[in-house]
Amino acid sequence: MYNCNIVVIDDDTITLELVQIILEEVTTGEIYVFSDSKQALDYVKSDNMDNISLVMCDWLMPDVSGLDILAALRKSKPHCPFLMLTANATKKLVIDSMRLGASDFVVKPFHTNDLITKVERLIRNADDE
Repeated sequence: MYNCNIVVIDDDTITLELVQIILEEVTTGEIYVFSDSKQALDYVKSDNMDNISLVMCDWLMPDVSGLDILAALRKSKPHCPFLMLTANATKKLVIDSMRLGASDFVVKPFHTNDLITKVERLIRNADDE
């Protein structure tokens, strides 16, 4: 188990609740959840990000996309791992996200073990840097 803080952004509250439950198996730190992409973007741009170890974000949301949030994160915290959540892993999305600095992808619906494995790997790799 890791002691790290994680931000999760998704407009689907069921996905948010599920991811939060899964992450509670991985971290003893805080899990900050946002269903409003505008609020999430404001948070990502704030000084609160200094203590964040990982951001998980849905790609397609009303108002602000996951790519917009990723771009903002890269400006404020360029080395923070970013895990893109998407139900539509198109080739264009993968290319655009990788160019902006996404660390990895999870395609919804996902298996709990797959999500845990990716989250643990990203946290471990971030700790090694």
